[in-house]
Amino acid sequence: MKVICTLFFYCLLTLNVWAQKTLTSIPTSIDKSAKYMFYLHGRIIEEQSVNAVSADYGPYEYLAILDTLSAHNFVVISEARAKNTNQLIYAENIATQIDSLLHKGVPAKNIFVMGASKGAYITLLTARKVQNKYVNYIVLGVCAREEVNYWLEDKTEFCGNFLSIYEDSDAFGGSCGFLLGQGACISRFEEVKLNMGNRHGFLYKPYKEWVDPVMKWV
Repeated sequence: MKVICTLFFYCLLTLNVWAQKTLTSIPTSIDKSAKYMFYLHGRIIEEQSVNAVSADYGPYEYLAILDTLSAHNFVVISEARAKNTNQLIYAENIATQIDSLLHKGVPAKNIFVMGASKGAYITLLTARKVQNKYVNYIVLGVCAREEVNYWLEDKTEFCGNFLSIYEDSDAFGGSCGFLLGQGACISRFEEVKLNMGNRHGFLYKPYKEWVDPVMKWV
């Protein structure tokens, strides 16, 4: 993992603490009663690694988001994806890990995939591959109108239990209601519209405005 930092030892300590809490893939020893959360970050982490900073939205607080999820008693699985990661291939990788958890006895209701921006797009692809209506999916900052039209033209069915969160001022995201609001393989759909005024930056930090609805939904 490449990290640019002037305080080398501080960065090393930070990454070590993070590594103790977060896995990059499912554990070899599976606790069937645990809740497993895959977190899929936005594109900027691919481009700049874990200390990414947007000129428009400021720092992407990737590690803080992971710590927040860990603090809510999830087994958190996440990694800083390589630059220009292929979305389809990565979704297949997540789907394979979910299938492994299911085969090892983890109930589908205890498996969560949360994606932000590009990570949300990969989350939707994963839901199509897994095809289990009781696995949980949370998408943040996706479903812009052109994306919804693209998905609607592709007839592959979405499958799962979905929560969509979007910011009203965000040009890159919108309501997923047309996409996920109905379907034979969709067990539940809920959506939260935020009015924070910070556009796509709402998903850059573990803001309570989206963290609280996620935990309530869980």
